[in-house]
Amino acid sequence: MRRRSFVQTAAFALMMAAPSLASAAGLTSSQVGAILGLLRAFSAPETVIASVAGALGGSSISDPLPNSAATSSIPAPLTRPDTTGSPYRSGSLGYDLSFNTRSYPDASGGFMVVGVTAGKAYVYNNRLHSEYALAQFGATLPTLYLNLNAPYGSTATSEHMSAPRTCDVLFGATTTSRASGGTYPEPSACASYNYGYNAAKSAYRHANSVGVSSFFWWLDIEEENSWSIDTAVNDAVIQGAIDFLNTEGVRAGIYSMPYMWRRIAGTAFVPAQTIAKENITTPTWFPIGVASQVKATNACLTGSMLIPGSPVWIIQYEASPTAVDQNIAC
Repeated sequence: MRRRSFVQTAAFALMMAAPSLASAAGLTSSQVGAILGLLRAFSAPETVIASVAGALGGSSISDPLPNSAATSSIPAPLTRPDTTGSPYRSGSLGYDLSFNTRSYPDASGGFMVVGVTAGKAYVYNNRLHSEYALAQFGATLPTLYLNLNAPYGSTATSEHMSAPRTCDVLFGATTTSRASGGTYPEPSACASYNYGYNAAKSAYRHANSVGVSSFFWWLDIEEENSWSIDTAVNDAVIQGAIDFLNTEGVRAGIYSMPYMWRRIAGTAFVPAQTIAKENITTPTWFPIGVASQVKATNACLTGSMLIPGSPVWIIQYEASPTAVDQNIAC
């Protein structure tokens, strides 16, 4: 017997329950619109949507149906993000592993994202090889991430900042970096691009040296690391890292929180990516804190984009304050 899909089962249940729901609760047009929007979000056939709309269209419904003059009060249908090219199966669960992971989850059945760096650029996760080996048991090939920051402190060297672009100056006036705990010369945007480019290059080569590789890398952009008050400097770091990964045929995504991204990168910056002469979008992954799996799934449909025009591919959440980070693929 052929199994019904989730959409078919849900639609069938709604059609069967619709008369009693309508008479018992008096569904409003907003509630009807939300039900139909969810069906569209999960790509239900229009014939199914029409059947559900008809079943919900009894005289006991307190507000007119969506095709009446009252459509202005109905919220816009929920839409799924564009996950074209995503390595993650929609709806699958996964985990992210790092240099300070305290306990390891069961790898079977899900996906895993493994940290190459240990919290900062040019500093590496000494568990990378073993965590990558664990991630091989997932249902999806492992993907990777690296931490980025602006060029302050001991890693802001001429070696990391003098190429591939030729810069008139590497540093300007001094500035105080709270995250680095000192006063440092402010890097130029040109030198910052080189720093990001070489940070990704160094991480990529380090990963290869221990037998680790992936066609997709995330860039971890968080305010706990050192960033300039000049967003042009930070944007250059991020773009430089993406550009190096693209030269290796690797697509990059951004992990951050909306407010962090705005503080670090500004509101207008849209990272550019080109692989095999094709311009592609930069997908995003962001955390929502302690939440249920249902709430995390809803965030896929309603979450604000970090970057204009960039799809949300993963939502990170915690089942409890002490749980290992979990993720759901959009």
